[in-house]
Amino acid sequence: MWKPDKPIVDFGRTLTDREAWWHEFKAEYGDVCRGAVDHEWLAALAVHLYPFCGEREPREVAELAMLVLAFELPGHGQG
Repeated sequence: MWKPDKPIVDFGRTLTDREAWWHEFKAEYGDVCRGAVDHEWLAALAVHLYPFCGEREPREVAELAMLVLAFELPGHGQG
C-alpha cells in the first residue's frame, strides 16, 4: 500500500496511511477542479476508491478520476 514520504499531521494527530491517502487524494482533486467540488461527495469518492487504488499515488488517482468523471461520449446530449 502507498505510504506518505513523511507523516502527515492534522490538528496535532499523525494520520494513518489510509487517512493520509484520502488527504492527498482530496487535496489534488480539489486542486484539479479549482475547489469547485462538494466536499462530502469528494470524501465518499476517496473512501470508495481507496480499496481499489490504495497502492497507487493518490494524486495520480485524483487526476485519473477527474478525467474519467469529466468524460463525455461523443454526441451524447445532442439531439
